[in-house]
Amino acid sequence: MKKFSQFNKKIFALSLVGMLALGVLSGCASSNLKVIPKDIDALKALLQEKGNFKVSESILDENGDQEATGMYADTTPDGKVNWNEENDYETVSPKAEEISKNITLDDKKIALPMTFSDLGEQYAEFNNVDFSKLNNDMAPIIIENTKTKMNMLVLNTDAMPINATMGFDQEAVIVDLLGGGTHKISVGINLKDKKILTLSTNGASFSSERDLKINGIGVGNTFNEMYAKFGNPVKIQKNEMGHYTDTMAMYAYTDEKGNMYGAYFVHSDKKFDGKNYIKTKPNVITAVNIFYLSNNK
Repeated sequence: MKKFSQFNKKIFALSLVGMLALGVLSGCASSNLKVIPKDIDALKALLQEKGNFKVSESILDENGDQEATGMYADTTPDGKVNWNEENDYETVSPKAEEISKNITLDDKKIALPMTFSDLGEQYAEFNNVDFSKLNNDMAPIIIENTKTKMNMLVLNTDAMPINATMGFDQEAVIVDLLGGGTHKISVGINLKDKKILTLSTNGASFSSERDLKINGIGVGNTFNEMYAKFGNPVKIQKNEMGHYTDTMAMYAYTDEKGNMYGAYFVHSDKKFDGKNYIKTKPNVITAVNIFYLSNNK
């Protein structure tokens, strides 16, 4: 009887997960969206695709041949910024406005906030996901478009406050978009209107297929090229990530309407190629992130 009772509990638990998934599907206008909750095998299959870790050769320096000189130098040409030192800068660069201009994705000009349709036709149906019916008991959650084979990966359903200390009450759920064996891009979604507020490429160990640039600066450029375009960042921060160290250069700009743009460019001193962590060139940008906050609080 005890074994039978345990069996019934397992069946009940599986049925509950199934009902939760069905609830999400019923909240979607599209029948092409399939919700896969808490399937570790499916998650492994999705994450272990080789294309997720196809690192651009332009940023790698496996043998350490590239010296920290010229555009790869540890300091700016004027000596005002050392990329190896954490720092908060009291003054905002007069060039910071440039982070709000000419934002491109695969050389196509975009503007934040944006919709999934703006990302491309293959992402459009993700507009129909009802995030109110997702919760962390279901995580990790894969939402597959069975028609386009594009996947949305939700590891945490909790919305993350963005710049709450500055009076903005907007929150975003961060999701990864994957398909065709590659990581495409990470986006932050405002749950109130499902608009995309943040875009991130090459986060964590991923190598993203989509090419995000801010005024021409993206993965493969260097911190010194970034500095020439935008001036000094508001903050330089280092994070020890275990196998590698991230250095983040952060910028912020508030326009005349009170809307805020934020960008941070990341240098990871090693990138994962699916098997090993490989050294990157000194001070080369390995990831790009941008966010937008409306003054309509």
